[in-house]
Amino acid sequence: MTISNNESPYLQAAVQAELSPKAAAVYVALLEAGAALSPKGLIVRAGLHRQYVYDGLRELQDRGLVYTVGKERSIKYQAESPDKLVQEVERRRIDTLESVQRLMKLYDKSPAGIVEVIRGRRAVVENEFKLIEEAKEGDYLDILGGAGMKWVELFNDRIPEWEALRNEKNIALRYIGSGEDVEHNRSESIIKNESRVIPGIGDIVNVSIRPDSVSFNIYEPEVMTVHIRNTAAAQSQRAAFEILWSAAM
Repeated sequence: MTISNNESPYLQAAVQAELSPKAAAVYVALLEAGAALSPKGLIVRAGLHRQYVYDGLRELQDRGLVYTVGKERSIKYQAESPDKLVQEVERRRIDTLESVQRLMKLYDKSPAGIVEVIRGRRAVVENEFKLIEEAKEGDYLDILGGAGMKWVELFNDRIPEWEALRNEKNIALRYIGSGEDVEHNRSESIIKNESRVIPGIGDIVNVSIRPDSVSFNIYEPEVMTVHIRNTAAAQSQRAAFEILWSAAM
């Protein structure tokens, strides 16, 4: 079995199953190999630091997604059937709305100034303009989503205004989406951007990553934004974004 990182549905399944970027990269490398790999062979195949590979393997073992062949110095690792991962994604999809509602209750109790929950179409749009106005010259905005067309629909005739503010501050924009949204960004949108595709990424939530904050822009069952002002969280999300960016088309 040979799977291309750029086209593999399993990379997206790994992301949707909430594997860490390290575990996702290791799992896809094992699937690509189609056979058991030694730790050294896996390090070469995944292109990751040795410690990252071992961290990823531990996570995959905890999730039951890899098994071992051999013992001690001859031990090798092999991926479990990706069907198990797909089943996990489906289970999580079913639980998504309930999970979002629980998170909203938790975030609502967080200290002011760290986490904000913005509800409603008008409030979400105004908050996005506020974030652009607060941004520094030369900042960046990385978006992981698939819900780009919902964003376009939401902002509608205010898109030129938003883009003018972004250009004024020279904010670089990268976007990872699922297909239609990326095609729109590349051929129709007036927003200058770099866009890449990971098929099947979903169209309910966009994750917007800025230097000092992360926003979860949710479009179903209601329009809302969960905005987390935390530099460490932003850096962590951007590290994950970079791995996906390198794997996307």
